[in-house]
Amino acid sequence: MNFEKARRLVSDLVRVNERYARDGHYRNDVRERLGRTVSRVDVGVARRERDRAPLTARPFEGLVETSLALAGIRTVDRAPEVVLVVDELREGAAFAGVQTALAVALALGERLGRPVRVVMVRWTTPGNSAAAAEALVADRFPESRVDGRPGVRVVRREDVLDTAFGRDDVWIATHWKTAHPIDVAVTAGVVPRDRVVYLVQDYEPGFSPWSTEYAVAASTYRAGFRMLVNSEPLRKYLAEVEGLDVPRERTFAPHLDLELLERVAGARTHESTVRVLFYGRPSKHRNLFRLGVAALRVAVQELADDGIRVEFHSAGEQHGDVELDGGRGDVKLVSHGTMPWDDYFRFIASTNVVLSLQHSPHPSHPPFDGAISGARVVTNEFRDTRGHLHPNLAAVPADARSLGLAVADAVRAAAADGPTGFVPLDDDALGGPLDSAVDTLAAQIEHQHEHEHEQPATEANQESTR
Repeated sequence: MNFEKARRLVSDLVRVNERYARDGHYRNDVRERLGRTVSRVDVGVARRERDRAPLTARPFEGLVETSLALAGIRTVDRAPEVVLVVDELREGAAFAGVQTALAVALALGERLGRPVRVVMVRWTTPGNSAAAAEALVADRFPESRVDGRPGVRVVRREDVLDTAFGRDDVWIATHWKTAHPIDVAVTAGVVPRDRVVYLVQDYEPGFSPWSTEYAVAASTYRAGFRMLVNSEPLRKYLAEVEGLDVPRERTFAPHLDLELLERVAGARTHESTVRVLFYGRPSKHRNLFRLGVAALRVAVQELADDGIRVEFHSAGEQHGDVELDGGRGDVKLVSHGTMPWDDYFRFIASTNVVLSLQHSPHPSHPPFDGAISGARVVTNEFRDTRGHLHPNLAAVPADARSLGLAVADAVRAAAADGPTGFVPLDDDALGGPLDSAVDTLAAQIEHQHEHEHEQPATEANQESTR
């Protein structure tokens, strides 16, 4: 290795270490790519999982890290539960998708009259525990408490093989890395396929393009599970790409706090300076950070002769400030990083233009937080799933020039006319209410349960008449 190459390597290592130390999202991304260091305990548990797995499940060993996590479970005759399977529940990593999964499980448990149990299939992060995860659920969902204590039991992956599950439990998969081990458990004969609900919240094969992970993620959509889909655009995409026929009544809209957004709309003003908010998350590839930066640079050039005072701000994940004016340094994208919930909504009230990108079919929250509360929003179109959703939402092709010109047009409109005021979505634009979808699901599960119990009784009556 020559001196110049060694110098560059050391320089890169310094930059990586600096960012790793200060940026939690970057740390999580690096850990995900490298794989977490496996402890002796984890190795021992993995061996037990392999040894307990029936022969039909063993070909899947090592396919992904969760493949055999449930294949060797013990099932018994007892009162049935709703079992929610997640990667991991821990403070600082329980975002909207996990929150929605918990809401679904608790609602389904209430409809069916069953307690809820949570199983974590990722190796437990040091410092986390079943008790900490149970406290997190109780804090997020106080109604789940029993006599003031956490009412939802959480099982770590390390304890799964020592836990007894009910033969009539209903299982809920929440992510492809949870759906896959449930599918393997079905193959192993320990989980009935018709007692599995698959909560689909995005097209997850796209998170691991053209890889084994992509193929396994896509295979979970063909596992024959009963699907519950988060958003109408995603339901349509699954129908188009995977040929899945999920009924509309098992589709629900992402939760949007309309009362809060109406207050945000009331706080917006027509100001002389137009502030542009960019939802910038460099570590999440689907949020198209570099494309967004290029689009903002196009917008800066396009607005150069308009005489409009414009500021550019980024929220969502910490990153360095970015020059947008060709190196002169007069116009910068200022990063505010991850904001607390209340601070975020106070901040968006001062930004009357939003650029928020997502290269997947699930509609993310920031575009609708902005559009409903009166901002002009630019996003990328994705297979014709977005352009018709809201009058304040401009969905354009995912290239820098199209996006940049749309941002410039939004800035001009905001400068001339100010915010639009509160504009709610049309009914069912993103799907129906979550409660209605869970009601439909619960009714189907109860009907199946009643049918199964009627069959043995009918067969017994026929036998007695012979």
